[in-house]
Amino acid sequence: MKIALVYGGSSTEHEISILSALQMVKYFKEDEVILVYTSKENRFYIGECLYDFDFYADVNLRLCKEVTFEKKHQDVYLKVKKAWNKKIGIDMAFPLMHGVSGEDGSIQGLFELLDLPYAQSSLAACAVFMDKDLMRRMFQVFHVPHNEGVVIHKDTILNNLGLLKEIPLVKPWIVKPAKGGSSIGINCVYDDERMDRLICESFAFDHKLIVEKKLENVREFNIAVIGNEHEQILSNIEEIHIDHDYYSYSDKYGGSLVKQKPATRSCPAEIEEALVQEIQKLARKSFIDFECSGVVRFDFLYSDHLMMNEINIIPGSYSIYLFKGIITPEEMIEIMKKCAKEKHVKKMKEIREIDSFVFKGKWDFDLLKK
Repeated sequence: MKIALVYGGSSTEHEISILSALQMVKYFKEDEVILVYTSKENRFYIGECLYDFDFYADVNLRLCKEVTFEKKHQDVYLKVKKAWNKKIGIDMAFPLMHGVSGEDGSIQGLFELLDLPYAQSSLAACAVFMDKDLMRRMFQVFHVPHNEGVVIHKDTILNNLGLLKEIPLVKPWIVKPAKGGSSIGINCVYDDERMDRLICESFAFDHKLIVEKKLENVREFNIAVIGNEHEQILSNIEEIHIDHDYYSYSDKYGGSLVKQKPATRSCPAEIEEALVQEIQKLARKSFIDFECSGVVRFDFLYSDHLMMNEINIIPGSYSIYLFKGIITPEEMIEIMKKCAKEKHVKKMKEIREIDSFVFKGKWDFDLLKK
């Protein structure tokens, strides 16, 4: 088997995707995986240089070979550009792209067209849960408890900033780009004085924002689930400890120029058994209800009751650290491969074409119009 580990992409989380790929590639079997780097222009590249961390400090794509995904009969392969008949057969893809162009169903659509088995959840699940607006609507349908909030649109608000004062939520607010990740573009609005500027800053990352009431004395928990609708393995529960507005990009990946006490983690979280079971039950139920596959991380808030904050359909490094002491990264990869195969087989058993009579023989086009 040859697996394409596809990462990068045209997203603000481009660099985080690279970190995830470089961490995960070492857990695959030797000669089983090939790194397929997706540039910020969404072009695909392969090459030995991609395995070197230092390469990404100053990317030089001339050191790589550009490829395209192509299909002939039932075979999928990477076709090397500018090389006559040079191709590499691919049996499965592992998407490890965060944000738009990869986590939102875009790359999954390519794999679907190629009939290429791929790890992680389906195109539909990725598209829904990358969009926090659609995600919240699904929460409502399946009665998943979540924080109070509203959706605002760029075209509407920037034409009339006065509408912000009509939002029926008491400040402070947490403002999030609907399709953002890694806490990029999030702002905390405490009063009207800086509200317009902060909202406009967040709109720079998305045309649609989620405005939520900032909870006081809130605790944050994460748990990951691996498997499919038939069988799931739950990870340890992690608690995030912060003493500032929210769990920021710098908390997760460092490099902040702002002097603030960094977030810390407790894993496993030191919480009562009743809360452990409540988190596990809601995570497992959501994984099944939302037809997830592979590894998915569920983020929770706890104030006076438990709430689902968001679903990470392709979590960073597949959340391997959360499964420490439960299953190994190598075992996780085998489970993901198994789930990908099962998902693909199920799809290929569906009837894909019929013997249509529309273009055979004479046809009454007047009847067709009716």
